[in-house]
Amino acid sequence: MWIVLPAMGAEVHWSLLPPKKAPLPPVKAKDWPLRELDHFVLAKMELQKLTPNSDADTTSLVRRLSFDLIGLPPADVSDKTDLPQMVDALFQSPHFGERWGRHWLDLARYADSNGRDRNVIFYHAWRYRDYVIASFNDDKPYDEFIREQIAGDLMAAENLARRDELLTASGFLALGAKALEEQKPEIYRMDVIDEQIETISRSVLGLSVACARCHDHKFDPIPTADYYALAGILRSTQPLYGYGPRGIKATAFHHTEWHALGADAEKLAPESLAYFKKLDADMLAMHEARSARYGVSKRIPEMKRRLTTIKGAEKDKLAAEIAEMEAKVADWNVKVAALEKSVEELKDAAPPQPAWAMGARDRDKPEDSRIHIRGETTNLGDTVPRGFLRVISIKDVPAPSPKQSGRLELAQWLTHRDNPLTARVMVNRVWQKLFGRALVTTPDDFGITGARPSHPELLDFLAVRFMEEGWSVKWLIKEIVLSRAYRQSSARTHDADPDNVWLSRMTPRLIEAEALRDAVLAVSGQLNPYPPQKPFLDRYHPQRDAELFTFKPFMTTADIVDDHRSVYLPVVRGTLPEIFTLFNFAPPERPVAQREESTLPAQALHLMNNPWIIEQAGHLARRVTTGGTDAPSRLTRLYELAFARKPTEIEINRATAFLGPDASEERWTSLCQTVLASAEFRVLR
Repeated sequence: MWIVLPAMGAEVHWSLLPPKKAPLPPVKAKDWPLRELDHFVLAKMELQKLTPNSDADTTSLVRRLSFDLIGLPPADVSDKTDLPQMVDALFQSPHFGERWGRHWLDLARYADSNGRDRNVIFYHAWRYRDYVIASFNDDKPYDEFIREQIAGDLMAAENLARRDELLTASGFLALGAKALEEQKPEIYRMDVIDEQIETISRSVLGLSVACARCHDHKFDPIPTADYYALAGILRSTQPLYGYGPRGIKATAFHHTEWHALGADAEKLAPESLAYFKKLDADMLAMHEARSARYGVSKRIPEMKRRLTTIKGAEKDKLAAEIAEMEAKVADWNVKVAALEKSVEELKDAAPPQPAWAMGARDRDKPEDSRIHIRGETTNLGDTVPRGFLRVISIKDVPAPSPKQSGRLELAQWLTHRDNPLTARVMVNRVWQKLFGRALVTTPDDFGITGARPSHPELLDFLAVRFMEEGWSVKWLIKEIVLSRAYRQSSARTHDADPDNVWLSRMTPRLIEAEALRDAVLAVSGQLNPYPPQKPFLDRYHPQRDAELFTFKPFMTTADIVDDHRSVYLPVVRGTLPEIFTLFNFAPPERPVAQREESTLPAQALHLMNNPWIIEQAGHLARRVTTGGTDAPSRLTRLYELAFARKPTEIEINRATAFLGPDASEERWTSLCQTVLASAEFRVLR
């Protein structure tokens, strides 16, 4: 939808117009709305001649709220549950940040390893993850949250703790997968910048700006010059992700430092960084020695084969050459052994380390970027001053400083109240998580090829209110979950509106991979509800286990087992836990705005046969059989834990018949596994 603005002399796409707070539309069923947003929802329903569903029963609603807000089954359900009080209590739970922080990590393409051609482990990525979780728990204003991730290292900090938080936030720019086998520094550099531009634009603006790397955007008003205006800001920025593959001369330009954190950072960092440089240099010397040895030894077998085919002086000469080469190999063996021993000892000789964090900092000298014609680093055009997308012109935001990269101004431009996209995109994301369908069903494409909003006035109303309420994500969530629209039953009462575009009911939703795993642990009584004291990857050696090789893995999916919440499991690209890969975890290679939903035979087979699931079913069986003396009371406990409701008489009779007169532990385990594998356990209604 384009709107003609005579004053601008051009047509402007709806998403590029400032959001406006429309008055509440009139509705016929005046007693139905509970919140302001309900008026917009009901008005659309009435226009479509649809009638809203009745309210969901308390059990379904409490379970829905608990999973939506903290990603866990409810601890208790009562017909007298006070929903506003429940929402406030869930907001106070540290599990809120674990749940909603994970949603942002999908967009930030969070991972604990590089993936791609060289799967280097990001041992310090977890600090960014914990920063995100804490930000959602603290209800950090969303605009501040974005500014910190784009330019935290350039922002003023009143104390040491705040400085460390801001440095950690900039890890957003360093987490992407990188082509560490790339031999050409300029190609590598521009590929990293391209990935950063795509992540920033999709996650914050809901636009794919990276399409303009090689040519003007085919659909959206983003010329190539604007792409390189942003690229100049990021060319002036050094991402800090640590070492690439060590001991390889051709890729030494991939190495970076990290941010050093803590009170002793200035004291410990120099010696630590010098240690890493020495380790890299010694590993390079070792590899070069191995290569030199191989250059000699690889010729010997063929020379020995020739020795059997010749005679006389020629044979004597060749034998002498072989003896000389074997002596050289023997010398190299001694040198290589000494270097290998030295490197192995050095790996265990790291000096005291400061706390490290991935992040970003300005390069010594800012630079504008030249246009790369057709994206080629060797085919350069005009130089473009650093700047932003001209289609979103904001007068109050200054041009990038000539003394800095321009990320500070970029952060201000992204989060300015006159930016028409940032608040809209976030409101749309929150709505999507709570209803299963976004108001704009292409949540990372608000451009020409994206979907039009089903409720444009509602989207704008919430976007403006979101900003008026201090960009509070908790305010936005509370406003939605206390609405009448959210409270509706998911019962299918008519065949009209099959995709539920007009929200005349609640759409049943599958819980995500992490929520499924956490729910299994919670009901079986095995979930450790506290954050781990040490990150998962601390159990591995940062120098010896610096890289994951497919042909020589030190970690497999079977090793990624823990009793903490799933958000604390490592996201190792290429080695995700099986339950993640089967149940549609967000691929960490790119920003993911909306996960896939699927119901596949492989998922059912996993729930039926996986040893971990069977083990948890056993724990659940023991948990329910320790309380109550008869089968009905134990079954009631089972259903309350798993489904937040009591079993029906039919369900009790059926389960009792299955358990038999002896009701053995094996039978109880089988029954509990059936419950964990059921559709009801996975679905929010």
